[in-house]
This record gives sequence, C-alpha cells and structure tokens, in this order.
Amino acid sequence: MRRVMEVFFLILILSVVQSLFGVGLLLFGTPLLLFFGYEYSEVLMYLLPASISISLSQIRDFRGVELNRNYRKLFLIFCIPVLLLGIFLATKFDLKFEIRIFVIGMLLFTFIVRSFSSFRNQLQCLIQKNIPIFLFFMGLVHGLSNMGGSILGPVASSLYQDKNKMLASVSLDYAMMASIQFLYLIFFQGMNIKSHHLIGVVIALLVRHFLGKKVFHFTSERNYQRLFNGFILMNALVLGAGVL
Repeated sequence: MRRVMEVFFLILILSVVQSLFGVGLLLFGTPLLLFFGYEYSEVLMYLLPASISISLSQIRDFRGVELNRNYRKLFLIFCIPVLLLGIFLATKFDLKFEIRIFVIGMLLFTFIVRSFSSFRNQLQCLIQKNIPIFLFFMGLVHGLSNMGGSILGPVASSLYQDKNKMLASVSLDYAMMASIQFLYLIFFQGMNIKSHHLIGVVIALLVRHFLGKKVFHFTSERNYQRLFNGFILMNALVLGAGVL
C-alpha cells in the first residue's frame, strides 16, 4: 500500500509539470521510479494512462490552435515507425543507462544554448532545418527509455514561440507516442490494466483541472519561456542524479 501511495504522490506532483509543459509524468516519473526500485513494466502501467489522460485533455482544450501541418506529416513518417522499433528493442535489451547519458548531454547543451539569445536563434534554425533527424531520434529515445519528451520540448519551442501553440503541439505528439506505447504493452506484451492504475488517471485530471490549467493561464509568455528553460535544466539534473 505504501508503494502505491508513493506512486500516486509522484503523479500528483508531476501532473502540475505536465499541465504546464505537456511532458513530465513519463520524463521525470520513469527515472525516479526506476531509481526507487520499481520494475519498468510496472512504471509504464502507472504512468502511461495518467500521461495520456492529461495529453488528451490538453488536445481538447487547444483543439482550435493552428499547428504546422507539414510538421504533423513529418512526425508520422519519421517518429512513429522508429518509436515502434524502440519499444520492441526495449523488450529485448536494456539500454536505458546509455540513453540517459545521451539525453543528459543533449539537455545540458540545450539549456546553455537557450540561455543566450544569439545561440538560441541558431539552435532554432538548426532544429528547423533538421526536423526529420530530431523526430527520428525522439521516437527511438522514447521507445527505448520513455524520455522522448526531452527532445520534443526543444523541437516544439523551435517551431513556436507562443505558449499555447507550444503546449498544443507537445500534447498532441505526446498523446500519440504514449498511446502507441500503451496499446503495444496491452496487445503484444499481455499486460493488464488494474483498478489502481486508473486512480492515477483521476489524480492527474483533477490536478490539471484545479491547479495546472490556472498556473498555465496566469503565466506570461516571457515567464513561460524562463520556466521552460528551468524545466530543461531540472530534467538534466534529475536524470544525472539517477545515473550517479
């Protein structure tokens, strides 16, 4: 019972993060729960339903936001197939440590570059010119380790400056990736959904409705970009602590 309450408390806290940035439950929750001794499959069955529920509620709220249609096509072509490959490989090999090292380095680089306006503009141009490559690695990393959100955030911020468009884009991509993971686990790995997995869904939706949406609404565009940069650094620190 104590272990279940620990997971629910983590879902409660990280639901605020995901309400703000579109990612968080899987990105932070996965390495933290693995660090505390949870099995990878157990982690996924707790976090995926909660993450999907928040993403779907964000898609509903931002359904009127205009997004880059060409990017959507590239996402389906370059991200989804390799995501499935990554999920398959994750069931055969344990590469989470190596992926984590790669993600930490990428996050620290992104944080440093985003901290200086001249470098930030160059990073945005780099991502915009090489979106298929970033989408490919995002799908692979997410399939292997659940940490594709670490790439998704910088990609979305390079495409959009408006916080509504950033969140709308991230939530749509994240919902698709997490849903594919979840369906794969159910139909190909034979995992079962239990009642305590669904309690996390209720917690996540309540947190977003009563707290997350309000915090997002009252955060200015400028402060949102600052918070996003802090989010990138915190992500790197959390993953780094897991490695050490």
